[in-house]
Amino acid sequence: MKSKTLASAVRVLSVLLLVSGTCALAQESRAARADWHEPQGLVGTWRLQVTPVYCPGVTTGTLAAPFQGLVSFTGDRTLTNTFNNTLFGYDTPGHGYWWKIGDDTYRDVFELLIVDPPTTSPYVPGTQKGFGAITLVDENDLTAQLMSLYFNSSGTVYLTKCSNIVGTRLNDSPTEP
Repeated sequence: MKSKTLASAVRVLSVLLLVSGTCALAQESRAARADWHEPQGLVGTWRLQVTPVYCPGVTTGTLAAPFQGLVSFTGDRTLTNTFNNTLFGYDTPGHGYWWKIGDDTYRDVFELLIVDPPTTSPYVPGTQKGFGAITLVDENDLTAQLMSLYFNSSGTVYLTKCSNIVGTRLNDSPTEP
């Protein structure tokens, strides 16, 4: 009789532990989903408007037209970006890293491959390495200044360009791009 009572008590205790564990996991999952959309400093995906500007004492010639881009900053301080600058021809997404330098200020470095630029373009096959200075204006808006060095396939810098950037955090609004 004692063994039946003990076995029943163990079963009841096991069921209670299972139910409480399941409830705790469900609560944790709901909290994680709610936090996923909460702004976390620079972390997130941003729509960018890139406006080429003259680098002080460096850039000459005609400036390219403004173009758009996307960048994702991850919690582990890596980034991935892409741009629709048709002067590049085919280029790969950029990959890099970022770090915080002040309350709302950050720096980043990325590199992308320029594979097959049009012959009318100032670019040649090689890489673009970008160095950014980013400021969060508020939780959903940023500004940045970018200096890019362009390397040919031999690793020689042949061009330096600068850009001013404004960005808006990607959101789940069905009425905004």
